[in-house]
Amino acid sequence: MATGESQPRHLELTDYIRIISRRKWSILMVTAAATLVGGLYALLSETGYEATAFVLIQQRPRDFLWITGEDLTSRQTVAMETHAHIISSSHVAELAAERMAELPQSDRIIVTPGEIMGALRVSVVHPDLLRISCISADERKARMFANYVATSFVEVETRQRQRESLQRREFLELQVDETRQELDLLINEMAKMARDTGYIDIDAEIGGIISDLRGYENRRRDAEAALKADQARLSELIQMQDKETQFFVREEPQANPEWEMINRRFIEARVQMAQLSSQYTESHPQVVEVAALMERLRRELEEIPQLVELPVVRQNPAAVDIERDIRQARISIDEARAKISASDQVIDRLETRLQDLPEERQRWVALAERLAAMRETYQGLQRDLRAAHLAEAIKQGTASVIDEAYTARPIEASLGRSLVFAGAIGLFVGLAMAVLLEALNDTIYSIEDLKLATDLHLLGVVPLRTDESGPLITVDAPRSPPAEAYRTLRSNVRFSLFDSPTHTLLITSAGTGEGKSATAANLAVACAQRGDSVILVDTDLRRPVLHRLFDVGGDPGVTSVLVGDAGIEDVLQNTEVPGLRVIAGGPLPPNPSELLESKQMKKLIESLKQLADLVIFDSPPCVMLTDAVVMASRLERTILVVEAGKITRRAIEEVERTFRHARADLLGVVLNKLNPAGGDRHSYQYYYYDYSSRIEPSSHDSGSATPGDV
Repeated sequence: MATGESQPRHLELTDYIRIISRRKWSILMVTAAATLVGGLYALLSETGYEATAFVLIQQRPRDFLWITGEDLTSRQTVAMETHAHIISSSHVAELAAERMAELPQSDRIIVTPGEIMGALRVSVVHPDLLRISCISADERKARMFANYVATSFVEVETRQRQRESLQRREFLELQVDETRQELDLLINEMAKMARDTGYIDIDAEIGGIISDLRGYENRRRDAEAALKADQARLSELIQMQDKETQFFVREEPQANPEWEMINRRFIEARVQMAQLSSQYTESHPQVVEVAALMERLRRELEEIPQLVELPVVRQNPAAVDIERDIRQARISIDEARAKISASDQVIDRLETRLQDLPEERQRWVALAERLAAMRETYQGLQRDLRAAHLAEAIKQGTASVIDEAYTARPIEASLGRSLVFAGAIGLFVGLAMAVLLEALNDTIYSIEDLKLATDLHLLGVVPLRTDESGPLITVDAPRSPPAEAYRTLRSNVRFSLFDSPTHTLLITSAGTGEGKSATAANLAVACAQRGDSVILVDTDLRRPVLHRLFDVGGDPGVTSVLVGDAGIEDVLQNTEVPGLRVIAGGPLPPNPSELLESKQMKKLIESLKQLADLVIFDSPPCVMLTDAVVMASRLERTILVVEAGKITRRAIEEVERTFRHARADLLGVVLNKLNPAGGDRHSYQYYYYDYSSRIEPSSHDSGSATPGDV
């Protein structure tokens, strides 16, 4: 059984070829529809006119701006794509419509902004050049739209830049006035203090205390951050500890107490024998009695195992690690709290010392620091204000029209180009839809799909039957491809069990109608034709069909044996295939799962293993019913039959999970009803060859090897 989940699907070239082959008609229909739409568009579209104007965006500063004192290398420029969006905006379209409405009567055009925006196309054709194209059925409108949109954008851009300079200058003037007032108040306050107290120098002790105070405050903040991190870590570890199992129980080899007791008695008997041998001869009654006791104890020691599997309680290593991390986290929390407490004590002492200093010195230091910062701010604002005055005086827009639209060229849709373009788009959309539908569809259609869905060993591939022969294809048409596929399945099963011979096999499927009963019957026939003694048992106690396939009686059967109404010899029925016997399902019981899980079923399985080389069991589907899971846990190996084009990856994963939980041994999977004419022909040829031209008409695989055994 696979031990992991199925790997994600990576499509290769062969997968794309198979998808295209499988969905070729859908792709062709989408391509044809798109081509038709493109042709109709080219035939029905009207002739239009396109006019183009070009606008230059001056990204570098103009001459003489250097005298403003601005750092021109750091000026922020607006991206060309942003300018293109501004040109396409409704604001520019409204302004262009207003300008055209203001023209003289002979040149006036009355349009809506929406009409202008619908005809407008803007693109960047150079690092600082914008192309404005307008398409319209009227040649004059196309030219006017392009030219007035260009001039309107230049007007909007110039207004915006001038508005920015004005707002910046007014803001700087207000800031300069407020800063000057604060600076005057601060100077007057320091002058008054100097007159009242005299000149105050900054003592080195104040600077040292302030520096130490800031250092310990930083240490305290670091300790608080570490404390929060450790507390969060401790909370996370406690949650992990609550979820983790502290102990687990497993069986380990332990000394057998019974063997230890017998061994201790054997040693005591040996000691007693040594003592008696030194006093008496070998024929003495006590010596003979002790010797017999030693022999009996020796036989018991040989019969009783020295070691037995006993449950042992072990502590979970992960829980131990978490407990260790919790202790370490608590130690870290205590250390952080200790650091915080020590920092608080030092900070209190430093603040007390600082408060003991003369109040005038502290006030003077604060005023001096504020004065230095205020002067630096005031000087910077004055420099910015001078630059703003000069920039406002010489501010110009960065956009200018360098090429107006004097003519408009006619444009019309080309039928050939439209057909080719629409066909290419349709082909692309069709291919994309095919790949998308294939990715969304998790149904197993081919061998490659099955390999991608599961890690189970592929035991065989049975092709889709096209003849009218019965379900027992190995009997009715032994030379047909499906019969050859069942013989190949028989050989693959034997090769898979080469190192571990198996006497019981369970054949099941995920859902109904996938061919599990036919597979079980034909596999049993193929094994019997090779010369093996085979018993085929119908444990599908809900819808038994094997008695109809072999044309034998359906009662008595398995249920008759389980309830005690018949013996094994009474239900074994011979078939027309030498070496193959069948046990029918018997009367339908009301509790199939309970019967299959009973002790009588276990005894029946053990008895059948003694009567044949191989016992094959047919069971109900395993997704909706528990019968197959119950039987799989009691039998040695299980084979899963899946029908191509019916089962999904999710169903296979569910089957694997179910059998893995039941500790059943899945030998492999059989892909049934595969259509070789589909998209998986090359993969199928790896598993199947048509030997009908090389097999003699009398060859029925009676005891001799067949081509399928290769």
